[in-house]
Amino acid sequence: MKFSIDKYKYHLILHFTIVIWGFTGVIGKYLELSGMNSMPIVIYRMLIGWVSLLIFMSIMRISIKIDIKGLFKTLGTGVIIAGHWWAFFKAIELSNVSIALIFMSTTALFTSLVEPIIAKKKFDFKELLMGIIVVIGISVIINDLYFNAEEEYIWAILLALISAFLAAVFSIINSVLVKEYDSKVITLYEIFGGFVAITIATICIGSHEIEGFDISLYQFYLLIILGTICTSFAFLMGVYIMKFIPAYTVNLSVNMEPIYAIILALVFFGSEEVMSINFYIGSSIVVGTILLNAYFKRNKKISTKKAT
Repeated sequence: MKFSIDKYKYHLILHFTIVIWGFTGVIGKYLELSGMNSMPIVIYRMLIGWVSLLIFMSIMRISIKIDIKGLFKTLGTGVIIAGHWWAFFKAIELSNVSIALIFMSTTALFTSLVEPIIAKKKFDFKELLMGIIVVIGISVIINDLYFNAEEEYIWAILLALISAFLAAVFSIINSVLVKEYDSKVITLYEIFGGFVAITIATICIGSHEIEGFDISLYQFYLLIILGTICTSFAFLMGVYIMKFIPAYTVNLSVNMEPIYAIILALVFFGSEEVMSINFYIGSSIVVGTILLNAYFKRNKKISTKKAT
């Protein structure tokens, strides 16, 4: 059978976008190693991402109008997104990219558990079982880190799980908002809302966090990449690809992000990212369960379509 690049073009674009998402953690770690803490990273990311998206929408003459109800909803969701990004980068700061991304991969399962509450969908007990298996995998990792006296890693895991939970919440909210408003407009106001919220939080916390805003040229370049390529560009590509690839295929592929991120982390940081055998056993349980959950969801959707 002759291989056709056109046939798989959009799948390649999808996985390229997922690699970019995975690269976010690598850039975050480089910024942390250069002396930046999580608050300034998130603020600069949201500011640069918002400005670049606003410029793009202006060039493309896309209206940014939204009604008052939608404005408050998107700004409020932006606060959740800011919390999600802060917890994610803080987890990297306290541990490494591998740990943060493995536990961020639980977003899909949090979504399955939270969606019936927010979106009022039928609860699936199979997903509850999947959640229990994931907890077992997490327990293997935590147990290993605890006995190796890696206390900061335990806090990093907690923050990564909080980040995953918040990601699930804002994803579900967005799935409702996108039915009423343009996805680009939603993102524009969400990023702005998150930027304002975390800026206020930083000022309230005090001088320790504010000191991180004095950045070098090296940090500036990394932040530009983080805010444009890893935020605005990746978002636009994610929306674009949904026109050509079914949603269940996209969701299944996104679960590859922690695997890509761990490979990238090993390439860029080497031995610092190498963990114990128990970590990889626990990680395999977590990622394997999430992939299995996505597979079951895909089959369920295919069966539903055939039935109709």
